[in-house]
Amino acid sequence: MFRYNSVSKHLFIAGLVILLCLVCLTGATLALFVSAPTDGTIGIITTSGNVRVDIVDATSKVSLVGQVLQLQTSSERREILFEPGATYFTQGFKVKNTGDIPINFRLSVSDDEGIDMDEFYEAFEVWIAKDNPDLSNAERLTDFRGSLKVGECSESTYYLFIKMKEDVGNEFKGKIYTGVGVTVYAVQGNAEMKE
Repeated sequence: MFRYNSVSKHLFIAGLVILLCLVCLTGATLALFVSAPTDGTIGIITTSGNVRVDIVDATSKVSLVGQVLQLQTSSERREILFEPGATYFTQGFKVKNTGDIPINFRLSVSDDEGIDMDEFYEAFEVWIAKDNPDLSNAERLTDFRGSLKVGECSESTYYLFIKMKEDVGNEFKGKIYTGVGVTVYAVQGNAEMKE
């Protein structure tokens, strides 16, 4: 008769363990091949916001894009004639965020008709004042930065000051700058403005 001894018992247990390992390994391998490829995936829909701005009049109702900003002076002089030291300012305007994300913005004097802006800046300084057309409370346009929430219009009314430098020479006599415009540069609210 066949009798169990300790060696046979250990061989039998080892065989069962090997068989269980093979069954587990085969089951896991089959599960990898049988699983659908979409199991465990998450669908994500992304949309990006739109950066849109408008320049509007002081009442925040009328767009000034494409319009000519009228120059004014605080002196009694009626004619707009630039000479060294002469300073004129634009009508008041606001910046409005018409996009669907918050924005940071800056303003720049730009050449709408291909004029030489380096030459323009040799002769003129451009400043911006808030709420009051007063040059004593103005800052250089190149230093100005603003930010607006979605759908927000600037609380302040802005005035641009164009000042002819005192040391301008006769080379600018008779020059006409008809293509000078104002451009708003805007980026999404959490991005840094670049020069």
